[in-house]
Amino acid sequence: MSAATQEPLRLVPSPRRRAFATGWRVYLVLVLAVVLAAAVAIFASLGSDRRGVRGLSPEQRAALLSRTVDELREFCGAGHPAALDDHCRELARFAAGFEECRGDCEALVRPFLTPTPTR
Repeated sequence: MSAATQEPLRLVPSPRRRAFATGWRVYLVLVLAVVLAAAVAIFASLGSDRRGVRGLSPEQRAALLSRTVDELREFCGAGHPAALDDHCRELARFAAGFEECRGDCEALVRPFLTPTPTR
């Protein structure tokens, strides 16, 4: 056989390598799908509080905001236990979602909504 008639050597991945590459692609697609689903769920839940609050009557909105502000004052004032930090941030985020949260309410929730510096 002459060199001119020989076919060029083709590198064909082994079935094991193909399966491994396919497995990684499937894994990557699944991870991306889970991350995307989590992001959609987070964004949907952020909007659901506000949609729920908008559906209330003005009296119900005022009562709910008043209770939330009262709870913030009672449990989240100066010197509150650090164990309540997450709860206080959640209350502040909820109160800030009300259009009626102005003046004193804004001043009360602001410290919980501003990021705290880390080292």
